Amino acid sequence: MSQNDKRKIFKYNEDDILEILSEYLGDETGFDTYQSTAMLLGTPGKDLRLVAVIGNGDDDDITKLNLEDIDNEIDYNGTHSDLDGRLLR
Repeated sequence: MSQNDKRKIFKYNEDDILEILSEYLGDETGFDTYQSTAMLLGTPGKDLRLVAVIGNGDDDDITKLNLEDIDNEIDYNGTHSDLDGRLLR
């Protein structure tokens, strides 16, 4: 087995990271269709974090949300295995 069969190498920019994470979280919600908005905040290796909001259906107002305000208002959800999220009203 060659080394190429054992490892895959990935390198993503910020837009790709946000798209991948948003799609994953959208799929986890179980919504048939969804809108999303997401932002990376903080410093890599120190306090880097993702703030993402996934809305059911055609929630066009989702892009008007201030993700920095949401970051300041909520605590972390927990581990990656606890993906229930918070209900945003």
